[in-house]
Amino acid sequence: KEGGDYMIVDFDRSPSNSIIYTSSIILDYLKDRKNSRYLDDVFRYCSEKNMEYSAFFLSIDWLYLIGVVEKINERNELILCA
Repeated sequence: KEGGDYMIVDFDRSPSNSIIYTSSIILDYLKDRKNSRYLDDVFRYCSEKNMEYSAFFLSIDWLYLIGVVEKINERNELILCA
């Protein structure tokens, strides 16, 4: 697995390196833990799922671009769009 080799969709080579897949892991966490949106908690969960650091932040960026995440506030919480 090459670090930093991520695509939005990569079904042929390595689906687990696609931003769509890694974003779905983050969304599953946010869906199941509505009261815990601290970035550190989300990152810890994703690390347990063997998600790389760069994939995590690319996925957060993707979720922002598609309108799921509004911002990260001063308390380090993901604020989801309404």
